[in-house]
Amino acid sequence: MLKDEGRPFTGPLAGFLTGLVEERHRMGFRFKEEERLLHELDKMSAGYDCTGGLSEELVVRFIERKPNWHQGTQKHHVHAVRLLALYMLRHDAPAFLADNSGVTDLHEDYKPYIFTHREIDEIFEKADHIRPNGQRSHIFYPVLFRVQYGCGLRISETLNLRMSDVDFKDKVFHIRDAKNHKDRDVPFSSSVGRYLSWYSMQMHPVYHAGDYFFTSRWGDRHYSIGTVSSYFREILSRCGIRHGGRKNGGPHLHCLRHTFCCHSLEKMLREGTAHQAALPLLMLYLGHSSLAATGYYLKLTAEAFPDLQDRIDRLYGDIIPDLKVRLDYEDD
Repeated sequence: MLKDEGRPFTGPLAGFLTGLVEERHRMGFRFKEEERLLHELDKMSAGYDCTGGLSEELVVRFIERKPNWHQGTQKHHVHAVRLLALYMLRHDAPAFLADNSGVTDLHEDYKPYIFTHREIDEIFEKADHIRPNGQRSHIFYPVLFRVQYGCGLRISETLNLRMSDVDFKDKVFHIRDAKNHKDRDVPFSSSVGRYLSWYSMQMHPVYHAGDYFFTSRWGDRHYSIGTVSSYFREILSRCGIRHGGRKNGGPHLHCLRHTFCCHSLEKMLREGTAHQAALPLLMLYLGHSSLAATGYYLKLTAEAFPDLQDRIDRLYGDIIPDLKVRLDYEDD
């Protein structure tokens, strides 16, 4: 369940927000992501004068692109607030109706940075030598980075893991209500399992099943994505890997997931895994909705490992020419 699902709205537009959610549920819509966004709007509305309805000022602020958003995120905000505006207008309440003209054109042809095997080793080495500190970074980051690279999870999926979601016996993560509200099981290797067991002994000598696995130092919450991303940039700096940001094509945290995909395809190709099986396996592992989304990594793998170019062209040559690399810059 999403953390805001079912929670009452409390702001000046609470009556309209509640009415919209109830209406959409009666119509059979799941409406989970939209409800989460409407709770964001509800919190934001407390700082605005809403006596005249849904104001343009509030709407513009709500849909204004944040630094970590990709284009789809902004469109989702526009969609949610438009539904509210249309609902209010149907009930004779004044409301500003936004459209997609306010969506920032990001030209989302971002090409992910694929780390080399040597760079991955350097990242782990630097993480393993973090000085012990009260924030327990020296315990947290060596394990987290190995999970991100070794399992290819979205960072939000990793940080939302509960103790009951980590199955040490069968070596499986139970990913719940991830992107597109999907659940899936993701196996982890014995080497990742050893780090997870060590982390659990250090951090969870006593625990409840519902506790966050990667708990913050406050104990009742997980680390924020921003905090983890910032520390990852520091580790990259210690490795001498320049973080150039989106415009300059530099690496960032989500590139560990992209690298996992390419290195997994590389491994399967070198080991002779049937090409008819390689992409479907990776698709299920990643939680992609279509084979096309996973197929983007064929081109990236060919570019990262030129010695595999001929084999990839031979096996997938009829697919690659039609693929355009359009991957999310950031997770969720």
